[in-house]
Amino acid sequence: MKIKVPYFDDVEVDLSDEVSRSDPTLIEFLSRNSNDRLKDSRHVFNYYRDFHHAVGGEDWLDQEMGIVSDPKQIWMHVTPGPVFIEGGSGPDTCRYVVMEAECAWEVEHGLMMVWKDGKVLCKVGGYDGHVTNADAYADDTLKNIVYSAGNQKFTTLNDG
Repeated sequence: MKIKVPYFDDVEVDLSDEVSRSDPTLIEFLSRNSNDRLKDSRHVFNYYRDFHHAVGGEDWLDQEMGIVSDPKQIWMHVTPGPVFIEGGSGPDTCRYVVMEAECAWEVEHGLMMVWKDGKVLCKVGGYDGHVTNADAYADDTLKNIVYSAGNQKFTTLNDG
């Protein structure tokens, strides 16, 4: 089944057959729009910058993508993908909207974007199957980290 995602200017993506269109978490996610996406740009941009720095991107990545200097330009290099909903693990009772997207800078691992309760972007990075960084690293001190960078200067936090 396909859904239109206002966060990505109504692009159509696949929705997991296990998710009902009337799911409150999905409905909340579908209330996010392009303004929310632009506010979230820094997280995805820093994922790109961290990858660029780690691989010496100026040698080859800049030729493939061009030089991305404005966080809002990063979306030109992201292709939204399938959406599904997962529950938290352990004591985490939240529900998470997960999108597997493609991105031009990290073809192998792609881009995983996760919204806590469908409302707040809480995790960005390569696809690893974990809905939060705290869960991924079994470390509660990472609960407010959206992008956990290899180079700490690119790590991003939730505003709230």
